[in-house]
Amino acid sequence: MHVTNGAKLENIQLALVVHGSATLDVINNAAYQKKKGEDNGNLDLLRALMDKGVRVIVCGQSSAANDVSSEMLIEGVEMDLSAMTAHARLSEQGFSTNPF
Repeated sequence: MHVTNGAKLENIQLALVVHGSATLDVINNAAYQKKKGEDNGNLDLLRALMDKGVRVIVCGQSSAANDVSSEMLIEGVEMDLSAMTAHARLSEQGFSTNPF
């Protein structure tokens, strides 16, 4: 949408902060199968987003609450202390929040 309207792709940076029950959506397939008994249907989408430079950051507090360790994350997913910390750090880097 932005590129179609004149923004340069190289000037667009996106980050996705994941927390709560969505934490399980960013774990690797082996961990997901162990927890849910099925394949993680989010793998292809998350890998495609990260391949395009989207940062995926998971809340460490939600990870702890859901028994998710950093070793269980999809390769490339970052873990921060909390979702609030991730948002604060991203804000310091010039990102804006679009919560919906």
